[in-house]
Amino acid sequence: MDDLNGQLVNLRPIKDADLEYLAALKNDMRTQGWNQRLPPSYTPRTVRERIERNTGPNKGMWAIETKDGKVVGHISYDEERVRLRASIGIITGMEAWGKGYAREAMELILRFLFEERGMQVALLYTLSDRVRMMGLAKKLGFRTSSVLREATVIGGKASDAIIMDLLREEYYSTRGSADKSSPTSRVAGPM
Repeated sequence: MDDLNGQLVNLRPIKDADLEYLAALKNDMRTQGWNQRLPPSYTPRTVRERIERNTGPNKGMWAIETKDGKVVGHISYDEERVRLRASIGIITGMEAWGKGYAREAMELILRFLFEERGMQVALLYTLSDRVRMMGLAKKLGFRTSSVLREATVIGGKASDAIIMDLLREEYYSTRGSADKSSPTSRVAGPM
């Protein structure tokens, strides 16, 4: 799996040195809304196992690394129907919030999915109390396509699961075709 490079971050394969940090992210209920196990119990080993399950010809996972070499999260995709739609997962540490890293990581993976993989639809699952993620998704062009009411309970509080999507035509209508001179135009990965 090749790197995806932007101006703020690089998406690169996850290394063993990243596993401790990524396990801590997965155990932090402020950043990991889907983990309903109480208490969360990720270890570097379970993160490695998840990476191995989420890597293949129609799915992939990258570390989100800043230009100064600091890992601030990870992003993944899984083609639910090959070449038709893919779901995106992203998690970043709170120290990275508001710095543009998640937005650029999402742009990189969207470009990869639509331009390299030929996807028709990109999906994103989030929770109704994840206001920052929903705001970012809307800025990127995603629209709410479904609401699963009170689908998740975290800390005794029920939240709706929100499914958002971005169609290929919507992606191209706001971004145009790939600019080959752009620093993010070189995207490659599992084929």
